[in-house]
Amino acid sequence: MRSIFAIGASALALAASPALAQDEDDWTGGYIGVQGGYSSVKSDSTATLGGAWTSESAALRNEVTTNLGTKQSDGDLNFGAQIGYNFQTGGAVLGLEGEFLALNGGETISRGPIATTVFPGLSYTYRNTIDPKHMFALKAKLGASSGSTLFYAEGGWAWTKAAVGAGITSNGNYLKGGTVDRTFDGFIVGAGIEHRLGSNIGLRLSYHYADQGDKTYNTAYLPGSAFVTPPYSETINQNLRLHLVRVGINYHF
Repeated sequence: MRSIFAIGASALALAASPALAQDEDDWTGGYIGVQGGYSSVKSDSTATLGGAWTSESAALRNEVTTNLGTKQSDGDLNFGAQIGYNFQTGGAVLGLEGEFLALNGGETISRGPIATTVFPGLSYTYRNTIDPKHMFALKAKLGASSGSTLFYAEGGWAWTKAAVGAGITSNGNYLKGGTVDRTFDGFIVGAGIEHRLGSNIGLRLSYHYADQGDKTYNTAYLPGSAFVTPPYSETINQNLRLHLVRVGINYHF
């Protein structure tokens, strides 16, 4: 966080230099900045059973797949930096921006032990994890200038690194699970408003939605599991979506 404030302070110092000043109503040129805000992270997962699960009753398989898949959501702060270039023609502004965000937060939920209806003496505990780490995005911009204020919409592609995981254990010592790091990717769209304070400094507020697609992974036997062979398998398909609300400061060259 100290580095963010240092960059912001440097930008303000540069803005005081008349040699670098530019017309505050002209958005053409490059810029760099920092930003921070709130992220709402959502993830849905579904489970598919294979291997020796095919020898079990359909009723038991349905219970396990229903409980091993889940919906998760969490929210926390984010912070990062951006760099971009705008080109103004008349009242229209076109631009390209790249950004990097550090994402905080994450959620691990555990449910159980849950007794099965087929075998009342058999119960399972289920675990699911989503933990976003960071995001990089590249976006095109289309905006409308109203003097020192810019209204804009953006769209592009984003890549988000996240740890995802799932687990299933039973009172019969069936132990499966695992957490893996995956890079999700998908589209990002949003809109914002930026207002120039003088010739070089701009303050902005934005909202973006990112659909980062889905990833598939498998659980693995954990040490001490009484069931190793014949092998049972659980395949998890998990998606990732983010809502981002941020404020930022830009230094315009």
